[in-house]
Amino acid sequence: MKRVICHHCDYPQSVCICDLLCTVCSEQKVIILQHPSEVNHAKNSAKLIQLCVPNSEIWVGEKPGDFSQLMSWINAQQELACLVYPNDNSNPLETTTSRERSAPPALILLDATWRKAYKLWMMNPWLHTLPAWHFIQPPKSLYRIRKTSVAAGLSTLEALAHTLHFTQGIDTTPLLSTFTQMQDRVFARQLANQQVNNQK
Repeated sequence: MKRVICHHCDYPQSVCICDLLCTVCSEQKVIILQHPSEVNHAKNSAKLIQLCVPNSEIWVGEKPGDFSQLMSWINAQQELACLVYPNDNSNPLETTTSRERSAPPALILLDATWRKAYKLWMMNPWLHTLPAWHFIQPPKSLYRIRKTSVAAGLSTLEALAHTLHFTQGIDTTPLLSTFTQMQDRVFARQLANQQVNNQK
């Protein structure tokens, strides 16, 4: 039987999260570069960002040509965007000045597994020209429904929440709460399905 999808949150109606959604307003535009393999992944956190952060957008792609319009927009400005991704030239977000943190009008995050995020980074040299941040002491991840092999790895939503806290002083507790409750709902549904299957 085909799953019925909620037209608003785009989750299956059995785990619809419309009642959990919040609104977190960011003055900085949030740009998410999403690897194509993440688009239909049920446990992806970028979908929640788009639902809860009005000033956000998702660009799906892998090669520079997929982001040509975005590149043109960035190239038309100076110091327009800052990449949130650890690399040899990135600076610790926690040690930057408040002025440096609030300076970029846009934040760019990569939405993919760590391996594919690195592939996105390597295949898009234009990202290498952007100022970049990494975290010295990232918070403990709340991501329980998906595994990562990277120590102290964060979901895209958690990385954004941590960044918004430092760049704009935003209380991102509601966003993280939505993230946690969404996972609780998914776990509850999985448990219910397992119990039904055990009774057959």
